[in-house]
Amino acid sequence: MSFTSIFPKAFTTILFIWTYYITITQITICPHKFVFITASVLVLISMYTYFRVVVVGPGSPLDFPDLAIRNMEDVENGTELPPEYLTKKSLTIKHDGRFRVCQTCKFWKPDRCHHCSTCERCILKMDHHCPWFADCIGFLNQKFFIQFLLYTTVYSVWVFILTSTELYVWFHAGGFEYEFINIRILQLWIVALVITISMLVFSWFTVRQLVMNQTTNEMYGVRRYRREFQIRHGMPPSSDINVFDLGSSAANWRDVMGDTWVEWLLPIKTSKYKRSRNTRDEKGLYFDVSQSPPSQGLLQDADLQDRLVRRLTPRSSLDTDFHHV
Repeated sequence: MSFTSIFPKAFTTILFIWTYYITITQITICPHKFVFITASVLVLISMYTYFRVVVVGPGSPLDFPDLAIRNMEDVENGTELPPEYLTKKSLTIKHDGRFRVCQTCKFWKPDRCHHCSTCERCILKMDHHCPWFADCIGFLNQKFFIQFLLYTTVYSVWVFILTSTELYVWFHAGGFEYEFINIRILQLWIVALVITISMLVFSWFTVRQLVMNQTTNEMYGVRRYRREFQIRHGMPPSSDINVFDLGSSAANWRDVMGDTWVEWLLPIKTSKYKRSRNTRDEKGLYFDVSQSPPSQGLLQDADLQDRLVRRLTPRSSLDTDFHHV
C-alpha cells in the first residue's frame, strides 16, 4: 500500500479522533454525558461509513470475467462482440454502432463506466476519483459515500455550534479580562468552520446530482447526448437529455439509497441489491433508462445498431460470444 493511499486514511482518522477528544474534554456549556454520547455516535458512524466506502470499493468490470476481451484485433474488426445481455440493455455505444471498450484494461465498458487513470482500472458508474479516500466513488460505494458526507456534515455543524456557543459565552461573561482564551477550543472552532462550509457545499452538490440520477462525468456529457440525438433524428431534443433520470427526485434517491428509512440511515446494502445477488441485475452493468421520448429513442437506436452489427458479424463469432456468456 503506497503513501498516497495511506495518508488520506490516516489523516482523516486522526482528524476525527482529535476533534472528538477536544469536544468531549473541553466543551462545558452542555452536560458532559450528552456531549460524550452525541459525539461518540456521530464519530463512530462517520468513520464506519468512511471505511465502508474504502473496503467495498466502487466496483469494476474487471470483476466480471465474461467481459474480458479475448482479442483486441477481432474487436476492431467487428468479429468479437460483448455478451448480448450487456448490449441489449446498454445505451452508450460508439458512433459506429459498436460497443465501448477499454484499450488499457482490455475489457468491455458498460454504461456509465469510465477508466480511472489514478486507480488504473475501469470503474462501474464512475462519479469521480476522491483523494480523501484514495479511491473512486462508483456503483458499489456511492450509497456509503453519500451517508459519509451527510453524517460528517451533521458532525461538523454540531461541533461548530458547540464551539461557537462556548466562545460566545466566554466573551459575553468577560472571560477575556482575566484569562487567556482556550486555544484548543479556538483551534477546533476554526477547523469546524472550514470543514462545515466545505461539507455543506460538497454535500449539496452531491445530493443534487443524486436526485437527478446523474454522475459528475455525466453532467459534462449532456452536450454529447444532444448531439447524438440530433444526428440520429435530424432535430435537437426539446430539453436536455438525462437518460438515467427515473422521473422524480424520490425515485432517483431510492434507486441508490434504498426504499426504507433504515436503508437511508444505516450503511447497509439495499434490499434491492440483496434480492438481485444471484442475477446480473444491480451489479452496475446496466441501468434503468428514463421513459422520456428522447431517452427511449436513444435506447432504441442503440438496440437497433447492436442487432445490425450482430447480423453482419460472422456466425462463428456470435457462437463463440454466446458460449462465452
